[in-house]
Amino acid sequence: MKQVSYSSLNKCLAYNPCLSRNYYQYSQTVKLQRSQVGQILLPCKLRKSTLSQTNFTQRQIATYCSSDLSTSCREEVPNYLAVNVLQDQSCTKHGIFRKVLVILNPNSGFRSSREVFYLQVQPTLKLSGFMMQVVETAYAGHAYALASTIDLSTCPDGIICVGGDGIVNEVLNGLLGRDDLEKAIQLPIGIIPAGSENSLVWTVLGIRDPVSAATALAKGGFTPIDVFSVKWIQAGVTHFGLTASYYGFVADVLQLSEKFRLHLGPFRYVIAGLLKFLSLPQYRFEVDYLPLSPRRNPKLLPLTEKCNDHLSADSSVDDSWVTRKGEFLGIFVCNHFCKPAQGLLSPVIAPKAQHNDGSLDLILVRGSGRLKLFCFFIAYQFCWHLLLPFVEYVKVKHVKVRPVGNTHNGCGVDGELLHGEGQAEWQCSLLPAQGRLLGQHPSTSE
Repeated sequence: MKQVSYSSLNKCLAYNPCLSRNYYQYSQTVKLQRSQVGQILLPCKLRKSTLSQTNFTQRQIATYCSSDLSTSCREEVPNYLAVNVLQDQSCTKHGIFRKVLVILNPNSGFRSSREVFYLQVQPTLKLSGFMMQVVETAYAGHAYALASTIDLSTCPDGIICVGGDGIVNEVLNGLLGRDDLEKAIQLPIGIIPAGSENSLVWTVLGIRDPVSAATALAKGGFTPIDVFSVKWIQAGVTHFGLTASYYGFVADVLQLSEKFRLHLGPFRYVIAGLLKFLSLPQYRFEVDYLPLSPRRNPKLLPLTEKCNDHLSADSSVDDSWVTRKGEFLGIFVCNHFCKPAQGLLSPVIAPKAQHNDGSLDLILVRGSGRLKLFCFFIAYQFCWHLLLPFVEYVKVKHVKVRPVGNTHNGCGVDGELLHGEGQAEWQCSLLPAQGRLLGQHPSTSE
């Protein structure tokens, strides 16, 4: 666990006048007057520092502070964008701070997430009033363990994930697996994109870089988002997601890409996709789905009862279920329109989906063979894939997927692969409860 030493911060404050620009809110020994705080946030002060200090004194102070902190006080002066945002914030002026837990995956992307956070993100968050407990994950599932056991009173303002969609998914599942579900699902999740896949924050909040993410968190606000569950029927195992679940070719690519994670980073999906394309198997599924109906809104029950009802209920007696059988190159169940952050043309797989519309969007790619698969992905790059005659698109509430024969029985959820055994059956359902993301899309915040 990597935490900032508050005793060392207090020592720095006692000797360092320039640190009052960045760390005055964390000092327990130095009390600044409100008028002084207002002057400190002025741009001229940030540009010129303190005129009464000599360069020699400033160099001494910076060296002393950087011995105990990840960055020196000079490195932590924010860029002009962060300064403009902080001028609009009133929380630091009135001594109101936001206590959050930061979970950082040091292996995300090209293993640069640690440098990105401490040099580009942490200074902005500190200046905007965030009191952070920073924990670096040490193994797969560490973020899940933290979210499922953390005392929520220590981070009442949310959990910030530094990494890709995978760490966000771990935190979500950790929170929804707690006994205090009603309180846990209300805890907002912040995202600093620093991983191989950052589709969630790019699609929902319009953010694709860490600096913009830090600015959005500093501005405050929340964005509601639907939560869905994927249940392995035979084993009774339930996994939660915010983006999409998928079966067939894409799930196969996800499984193969894990072999190249450490060496290729985000490019592992391209290599795995090419290899799987050259050795393309046949995929056969049985798919049952319940189309969206306006009258099927959940009643106003307590949250725990509604979630348990959705996770355990079997709606097979309903005569409105639709069945599809045969060969499918891919099956996608989307919670939003799923825009890849690294896409050249920013294509979307489910253009009619919204992150809070109370429905799931099902895309069925029927057929087999490399030619159809190639045509689908070329059309997808230009958002023409829904015009293809072998693609079916429908809004649904529930979906059941059963692999047939030798078809790969795994299921991908938000970039994480779930392994099934035997002839596994997967049930994907939308939960009646909504989660919350820290930050707002620029179009809604203005």
